[in-house]
Amino acid sequence: MSVAAMTATPALDVNRTAVEWSPIYGRYLTASEPVKRGELLIEEQPFALGPKCNGYVLCLNCYRPEVHERCALCGWPLCGPCSDGEEEEENQHLQLECSVLRAARARFYEMPAGSKYWPQLDCIMPLRVLLAKEAQPERWLNEVAPMEHHELERRENADVWHADRVNIAQYLRGPCKLADRFSEELIMQVVGVLEVNAFEARTSQGYPLRCLFPYTGILAHNCVPNTARTIHPSEGYKIRLRAMVALEEGQQLQHSYTYTLDGTAQRQAHLREGKYFVCSCERCLDASELQTHFSSLKCGQCTEGWLLPKQPTVVDSSWSCRSCDYSTSAEDVRQIVDALQAEVNAVQALDMGPKRLEEAERLLRKYKSLLHPSHYIATSLRQLLIEMYGRVQGYEMVQLTDQLLERKAILCRDVLRVLNIFEPGLSRARAMNLYELHVPLVLLAKSGFIANKLSGGELRGQLVDAIDLLKECVEILQHEDQNSQEGILCSVARQALQQLTISVEGLGSELD
Repeated sequence: MSVAAMTATPALDVNRTAVEWSPIYGRYLTASEPVKRGELLIEEQPFALGPKCNGYVLCLNCYRPEVHERCALCGWPLCGPCSDGEEEEENQHLQLECSVLRAARARFYEMPAGSKYWPQLDCIMPLRVLLAKEAQPERWLNEVAPMEHHELERRENADVWHADRVNIAQYLRGPCKLADRFSEELIMQVVGVLEVNAFEARTSQGYPLRCLFPYTGILAHNCVPNTARTIHPSEGYKIRLRAMVALEEGQQLQHSYTYTLDGTAQRQAHLREGKYFVCSCERCLDASELQTHFSSLKCGQCTEGWLLPKQPTVVDSSWSCRSCDYSTSAEDVRQIVDALQAEVNAVQALDMGPKRLEEAERLLRKYKSLLHPSHYIATSLRQLLIEMYGRVQGYEMVQLTDQLLERKAILCRDVLRVLNIFEPGLSRARAMNLYELHVPLVLLAKSGFIANKLSGGELRGQLVDAIDLLKECVEILQHEDQNSQEGILCSVARQALQQLTISVEGLGSELD
């Protein structure tokens, strides 16, 4: 979709939601009527989109990383295909900042070899918001200007504030010659709006970028969200928000500003540092994280107890065992967790191969004496193993023994048990794991039947269970952009569902 078409398309469809205000949340959204799971709540075109901050050099149109080509008009990064293969109206860079940079003769400076951060590029997304402000003044005034930007809190981090002021505000007003159009105060407001409210998206090729959705962006946060979003590159990065679970009229709409499969301390740190608030949702206030023990450590003084924080939302809260009253400091817990996480990170950095899989299994065994079985570090290792079993050399699906197929199924069920609590209903992560689970179930069922361990009726029953997994997977992923990784998986899952259904129907006829 062209930039012109994006601005011409109606920006918003929100007739099932309402905007409310409270001193705690500020502006937030509620359901204006009862909503069923999966039903659409919001459709919104981005006010602006562009590269993430603190990033590498990339094409300013398609976001492909590490490009060496430059725009023939302004000299800023633009890959060859985007320079030669698109009409100007389809090219974000040519439509937006190129003329500004060209008129100002703002030169793009090359960084030393090996550099991973190009500070000059930090100005592009704020500039696109400012240009959109001029192009869509009413939408700016009504939707973007009221968005939270936490100026006072951002000023407290003097180093970051200074870097943004120099690299973005002063650069746009100085070398880009925009001082007569945009004040420093306005530019820093835009920087804050983006930092606090922007959504990460991915192109059809999987490259990351940022989008600003003014209406969707005022969703309240909860570490157990009740809405799911999809962003569609093929439709100009339109966002669609759906109900993850059934919602009542007047119920607050919530999504997670942080990664739901992090522990409470990690989520709270992200929210304090990037969103400038302390979360007080039910999950965060419960030391056991809704009885999952997602952050609990094994007590070193007794055999049955678990260490939990006394005050989960307090940074330096002590941790105590609920069985023997043993207590330790937050710093001691941090040191343990950081050491374990460093080991996991080292395994994740290994090339995709048998050593990586075997090391992940080794760590999972090692951590049994240190962590609760559902601890987020153990859960992350399980997710890593799920993705490797069936794909790694020596562990490809056709090579897996029944024991290893059962191992993969157990890993999937363990992760799904956590996801069913933290991301109930229409969860992309649940869909991916449902798909992963159906494969070993089908293979184990067929293997058991061939070995005369299962009757025809038992085989059919297990295949029907796999069909149910695929049905829910497709139900969730059908809303994804068809060219995305998740959209492609939806097509694969739909084909598997059709084939398996035919097999079960044929088996039913034979049994009859």
